[in-house]
Amino acid sequence: SSGINAEYGGSGRIQEIDFTELLLARTLLSEIEKDKYRGRIMSRSDVDSGVSFFQYSQFMNLLNDIHDLEIALRMFQIAKKPVTQEEFQRAVRVCTGTPLDDKMVQLTFELFDEDGDGHLGHEEFMKVMKNRIRSRGTVNVEIPPKSWKAFRKCVHERMMVAAI
Repeated sequence: SSGINAEYGGSGRIQEIDFTELLLARTLLSEIEKDKYRGRIMSRSDVDSGVSFFQYSQFMNLLNDIHDLEIALRMFQIAKKPVTQEEFQRAVRVCTGTPLDDKMVQLTFELFDEDGDGHLGHEEFMKVMKNRIRSRGTVNVEIPPKSWKAFRKCVHERMMVAAI
């Protein structure tokens, strides 16, 4: 991949494959699994207009509401109803309060539509997104009991001050 600005003449955009790499970078997926997503972007993306910082940050903000989004998407799965781009956009808007840029919805489907039928692969999407959350530096981190006690004490003190 050629990275930021190389392809877009300093426009502040990254290539879709670079977005894919950033998305997959902090997951615990094997290289073989990651290659599956890379291949989809390389083969399905017709015109690579790049991803702006705003689009990237908007997509990453989904992680803040990923559990609500998972519930919404699970409802489609339970109803045996496929998740289209429009339905995904609606679910994102309901869960986050903001619509996701159409370009990012399209890119999400290019990545997570397993068979190219125009429907989101719910399990695959959630696997990658939740995998990213788990690998944010807190996996298998042991927090000493004294730290929890100090944290609780600090929160208690702050709440008491705020109550006054």
